[in-house]
Amino acid sequence: MMLSMAFRVPLVLAVIVGGILTASLTRAETPAGSNVDTRVIVSLQVRPEALQQWISGAWQVNPVAAGPSKGANASVVFVDQQLWLDADGKPMATGINRIMALTVPGKHGGTGETASVVGRIYSAEPSYVPSPYKNAVSATIRRERMIKEPNLEPASGRELWTVRAAGGTAELQFDYQGGLPSRSKGEAKVYSGAEPTFFRIYRWEQGADVVKSVPDGIDRVQNFKLSVAIPELAKIFDGSERVVSVTMLPWYLRQVSLP
Repeated sequence: MMLSMAFRVPLVLAVIVGGILTASLTRAETPAGSNVDTRVIVSLQVRPEALQQWISGAWQVNPVAAGPSKGANASVVFVDQQLWLDADGKPMATGINRIMALTVPGKHGGTGETASVVGRIYSAEPSYVPSPYKNAVSATIRRERMIKEPNLEPASGRELWTVRAAGGTAELQFDYQGGLPSRSKGEAKVYSGAEPTFFRIYRWEQGADVVKSVPDGIDRVQNFKLSVAIPELAKIFDGSERVVSVTMLPWYLRQVSLP
C-alpha cells in the first residue's frame, strides 16, 4: 500500500506541474494577427553610423554573416499586404496595406541576441500609424508590376514601386528573370528600433527567389534603380550605399504574436 502511494504521489505531482506549465505556455503569447503578402527585399551595405540612429538601446548594427545577403547591414522591404487580419481573423481596416520598411540586422550588446530591428515604417494605411513598433509614418505607395509566365518557365517581369512620405520620394524599379522559389518556414523575434525592449513573434512561411546576390554571383536583374530622396534617410542614402542582394517573395504567410 505504501509502495502504491509512493508511485501515485509523483504521478499526481507530474499532472499538476504539467498543467501549470501548459497554462503558463498558453499565457506566454497573445495572438496579434496574420497577413498574406508578396514582397521585394533590397539588402544593402551602407554606412553603419548612419544606421545606428535608427536603432536604440543596446542594439548595434550587425551585418549579415552568411548567405546571399552576406555583408548587408540594412534592408529596404517593399510589402504588398494583400490580406491583413486581426487576431480574430477579421480584416484590419480595408484588409489591405502597402508598406516600405527599413530594417537592420542587430545584435544586443548585453545579451548577445541577434535579431532584425525595424527602424522605420512607411504605411499606406493611416490606421497602422504609428504601428506596434511606434515608428510608422503615413505614406502614399504605388506598386506596378508586369509578370510574364510562358508555358513552364519561371515568372519574370518588371517591378516599379513609388513611395511618397516624410517630405520626399523613394522609387524602386527593375526588370528580372525569375527562378524557382525556395520554400522555407521559420520563427523569429523582430524588435522595434524606437522601443528597444519591444518585440513581436513571427511564424512565417515563404517562397524566396534571390534574383541578385553579389556574394553568390547571381544577377538576373536589369535596369535596376533604387532612388531614396526622403530627407530623414539622407545620411543612409548618400550615394555610398551598395546593393548586396535583391529577393522576390512571391508568397509570404505570417502569424503574429505578442509575448
